[in-house]
Amino acid sequence: TASAVTFIFFVVAEHPDVQQKLCDEIEASSPHSQYTVKDYNELRYMDRVIKECLRLYPPVPFIGRTVSEDSWFADHFVPKGSMANVHIWDLYRDPEQFPDPERFDPDRFLPENVEKRNPYAYV
Repeated sequence: TASAVTFIFFVVAEHPDVQQKLCDEIEASSPHSQYTVKDYNELRYMDRVIKECLRLYPPVPFIGRTVSEDSWFADHFVPKGSMANVHIWDLYRDPEQFPDPERFDPDRFLPENVEKRNPYAYV
């Protein structure tokens, strides 16, 4: 979305070191000026930067779903047909999953760091 791209530009503009790493990665990724989808898919650092920007500034504040069957959540009964909402903003700022959650850190999305997190901490 436009807001996601705006926040990505905003965050990258605030971090000149990140800008430089992105430029270096892009320049090293392809010796020619015509980039392909394959070239973009190889930009690992850019992928981490985008994910971290979306974590800090999610374009969707919550995700709502209808409960498909009677369920229990902790000690609470949730009947079929109830609305369940996941508040993305809070989920992405859980310090147990994302230490120092207000800090911009693309390395949170290095494979070895992703492995340590709950698989549902970032959706």
